[in-house]
Amino acid sequence: TSLPDQKWVPTHVQVTVLRGRGLRGKGKHGTSDVYTIIQLGKEKYSTCVAEKTTEPEWREECSFELQPGVLDRADRSGYPAGSSELVLTVMHRALIGLDVFLGQALGVLLHSWYRLNSKTGKKEKERGDIQVTVQFTRNNLTASMYDLVMKDKANTLSHRPDRKQ
Repeated sequence: TSLPDQKWVPTHVQVTVLRGRGLRGKGKHGTSDVYTIIQLGKEKYSTCVAEKTTEPEWREECSFELQPGVLDRADRSGYPAGSSELVLTVMHRALIGLDVFLGQALGVLLHSWYRLNSKTGKKEKERGDIQVTVQFTRNNLTASMYDLVMKDKANTLSHRPDRKQ
């Protein structure tokens, strides 16, 4: 007997903000005190501040719960629709006054560098890039781990002795 197809529906998306490059210098000495806000839906996470740099290294990880139903609208790229709502905003931490916008990346999906854009409707300028990895997980299993577990279950199912009560 074959197992029914188990549909891979991730419950969480794990985002790792690795580093930035070529960012705008908004502080003294042509550098910035840089942090990134990662947002998915109404949830937000902020990295720590990398001081006096335009090439920050964060290597910080956060996990967001995917809302039920958001994945039913999967787009043609094969990635869950909810993941395209992921927004990264890179900011300079100002000592006085409001923090300064450095750039944003929308719809982050893959392990890659992303070009930072201006705010929607504003003139584009060179803002540098940010590198992130994104991984979908289901109850703390990654996609590859999940496949292995399901294969293992299929292999052991027919050889499992009946438990006597």
